[in-house]
Amino acid sequence: MQTGNAIQEEVEIGRAELGFEFMLNTLRLQNGFEPNLFAERTGLTLNAIEKPLNLAESKGLLYRDHQIIKPTALGLRFLNDLQQLFLTD
Repeated sequence: MQTGNAIQEEVEIGRAELGFEFMLNTLRLQNGFEPNLFAERTGLTLNAIEKPLNLAESKGLLYRDHQIIKPTALGLRFLNDLQQLFLTD
């Protein structure tokens, strides 16, 4: 920091990790996000995370329709579990 460089480490996020990184940040928003924002920010279609979206919705952790994707009250309570569903293998 004394040399004016406060960044300790820079890592480029791989394409396979973009879905997780996006969801890691946006699932913290109680009001959720518009589905088209995913493609705008990641360059991927929402189909890239369709499986974890479906799983999260089936567990009652996520609400989604054509206008919004947002965590449910249960999803906010178990946010780490919800975010973990979007991790890639």
